[in-house]
Amino acid sequence: MAILIAVLCGAVGALIALLLTRHLGATALIAIGSAGVTFLGVTGTVKHIEEKLGLL
Repeated sequence: MAILIAVLCGAVGALIALLLTRHLGATALIAIGSAGVTFLGVTGTVKHIEEKLGLL
């Protein structure tokens, strides 16, 4: 369950990054790359926080 929460947080972060970069005028390739990096960063951060809280 904790991994699912981390992945969903990453997906929300990626969607926000995609929308924000497209709104600011980035090309589609840059927006997708930014969303991918954001997904990995947010998912990793949430997983790390869950480990520190003892949820994993």
